[in-house]
Amino acid sequence: MKHLIIMFTLLLFGCSEKYPWSDLSLDEALALKTDKIIFLDFYSDNWGGCVRLEAETLTSDDVLDFTKKHLIPIKLDAWYDTVGQELFKKYNGYAIPLLIFLNGEGQEIDRVVGYRNSTDFLEILNNILNNHDTFLMLFDRYNKGDRTSDLIDKLSVKAEVRNDEFLSSKLYNIILNRNKDFDLPSIERAEFYFAKLSAKEGNLDKINSFILEYPDSDNLKSAYNSIIKFYKSEKDTLREIAVHKKLIEKFSDNPSVLNSYAWRMSELGKELSDALEKINTAIDIIDKDNSSYPNLLDTKAE
Repeated sequence: MKHLIIMFTLLLFGCSEKYPWSDLSLDEALALKTDKIIFLDFYSDNWGGCVRLEAETLTSDDVLDFTKKHLIPIKLDAWYDTVGQELFKKYNGYAIPLLIFLNGEGQEIDRVVGYRNSTDFLEILNNILNNHDTFLMLFDRYNKGDRTSDLIDKLSVKAEVRNDEFLSSKLYNIILNRNKDFDLPSIERAEFYFAKLSAKEGNLDKINSFILEYPDSDNLKSAYNSIIKFYKSEKDTLREIAVHKKLIEKFSDNPSVLNSYAWRMSELGKELSDALEKINTAIDIIDKDNSSYPNLLDTKAE
C-alpha cells in the first residue's frame, strides 16, 4: 500500500527536473565551512506530505534555481535509516516533513514542519537567505535584551516549532504575564501550549477548560487530539473512542478527522461499521487532487 500512495501522488503532481540532492553527509557538509545554507530534509517515502513536497514544491523552477545557487540539500530518512533517525532525534523532531536550515558553522537558522507549496517555500527560503525573522535572528535579539511584544510573539512560534519546551514556556509566560501587550490569538496560543503540557503530564483539566473557553479555536482539533493521545497512552479505549466521537461531532465534514477516526478504529477492531461509513464520507467530500486522498484510500483498504 505504501508504494500505491507514492505512485498515486507522483501521478497527481508529476515530475519535472529532478531535485539535486547532495551526496554529502551532514559532517562532510559542515567540514566545508561553506557560505551556502545546509538544508536538511527529514522525510519518509510513505508519507504523502513528503512525497508531494519533493514531487511538486522542490521541483518548481524557482526553488530549483534557488537551490543551485544557495543550498547544500541533504535528504534524511527520519523513520527507516539509522543516521536519519539519530539526527531527527538530535534536532528534536516530532513530525515530517521536517526541514532544517543550518549555516556553515552548524547553527540552526530556521526550520519548517509540514508541507509547503512552492510559493510559500520560496518566501521562506528568501527569508532564511536574508536572515529575516528567522529563529537565529530573533533569538539573537532576545539574548541581547529585546523584549518587545512583536519579538516575543514571533519567537514563541519559532520555539514551539523547534519543540523547545524550556524556551517556549519562558516566552509564553511572558505573554500571559504581559497580556495587555499581546493580541487575543497570542494569548490563546499561550494558554493552549500550557494546556497541552498539562495533558501530556496526565492532567486534563486545562485542556478541557480550553475547549470550553475557545469553542471556535483553530487549535480545537489539536486540543481533542491531546486528550485522545492521553487516553491512548493509558489504554483507556472506551474514553478514547468517546473523545474521537466528540471530535467528529465538531468536525463532521473534515476528511482528516474522519480518516483518523476510521484508521484508529481499524487498529482497535472497534466500531468498524461506523468507521467504514466515516471513511466513505471522507472520500466523497475530499478533493481528489488533495495529497491526503491516497491515505484515505489506504484507510478504506484496511
